[in-house]
Amino acid sequence: MSGSLAPTVAAAPTAVQSASNLLAMMAALNGQATDYNQGSEVRTFSEANGLVIEQQGVGNMALALQALAYGAMSLFNIQQSQAVAATGTVTFATSIPVSGAFNSPQAIAIPSGTLVQTAGGVQFATTVASVLASGTSNVSIGVMATTAGSAGNVGSGAISGSPLTPLGYPLFVTNAAPAGGGTNAGTQSLALAQFTAKAASLGLCSPVAVANAAIGVVATGTGETVVKAGAFEPWIAAGSGAGSGTAGFTLYIDNGTGTSSASLIAAVVAWLNGSVTLGQSGYRPIGVPYQVSGVAPVYANVGVTGVLLPGLLATGSVTTTIVSGIASYFANLGVSPSAAYQPQVAGVVADAGIGAFSSLTVNLYYMSSPSTPVALVSGAIGTRVILNSLATNISVSGT
Repeated sequence: MSGSLAPTVAAAPTAVQSASNLLAMMAALNGQATDYNQGSEVRTFSEANGLVIEQQGVGNMALALQALAYGAMSLFNIQQSQAVAATGTVTFATSIPVSGAFNSPQAIAIPSGTLVQTAGGVQFATTVASVLASGTSNVSIGVMATTAGSAGNVGSGAISGSPLTPLGYPLFVTNAAPAGGGTNAGTQSLALAQFTAKAASLGLCSPVAVANAAIGVVATGTGETVVKAGAFEPWIAAGSGAGSGTAGFTLYIDNGTGTSSASLIAAVVAWLNGSVTLGQSGYRPIGVPYQVSGVAPVYANVGVTGVLLPGLLATGSVTTTIVSGIASYFANLGVSPSAAYQPQVAGVVADAGIGAFSSLTVNLYYMSSPSTPVALVSGAIGTRVILNSLATNISVSGT
């Protein structure tokens, strides 16, 4: 028997078709009022159709809003960033350590794409073809992680052992310097935050506009991005107008980990200044002195001890929800001023238990004073509170 029979699945009725079918049935049963009472077939069918129509309407509205948001984002060339592979340099040698390697009796070809890896299985491939010349003991070659993302950022000495790709002579590899530059793909929420910041940056060089203009700036060649920013004006803090304190402002930036590199700071300065050559408008107020600085991290510890009522929630799921909730809380803290409050942290933990805790203790500490609970962890101007550690001990009553 040749050919095949493909099943045909009827398409879901449209909202108009569903409404038409419902009205036709109601018209056919006109005069039979009991058919519309609660629990009747016609009423049940009507309610089911109404639910489908409502869901279709909500879905269409969501698609329309997404199209509007992503269309506006495209005007500013804002999109989810792609993952970037880490790069580095490895040394191929006749033995390890390299300092004790002997001269090779022959030339050894090392093709482009030769695979090497860390003890944990993170693989890298050579980016160019090379040769370990006869009479030499080692040669250094550039490599790139085979999988893009931050997992390829490994320390010095992490790449070791023999190459995975067979060569014409036994060689060993190591990396004297770390491999870096790997970044994970951006998320939709991050892209939307960058669009929101872009819209807020169009504010006539106000402090809020300048801070938002910095969000999303990327350091050349590393993929490091400004995730948070805050502008501080000393003369306002002085309390008596522009005649007091220091004129100008300081813009504090953060790459999301409570720090920022010199290259990221330089990229933000260039972005705020603008470029006549490139036709790029700046974002700083003309004639006002300013500086850009990385934030200083203030580290906090959190300790959670809770007892759940039996038979309601699993300790594992509650612990997972607590960890993700507290991580999200600290990730959303702003820059200068920045503070984590114990009642807010406790609220996040309590929400994870959704009323199933019979007892709960949530403590907040400065990392420098891990035995002294505090009501809040905060820092001076130019700081951001970062979660250093979270200890959880969730059990079930009676176990």
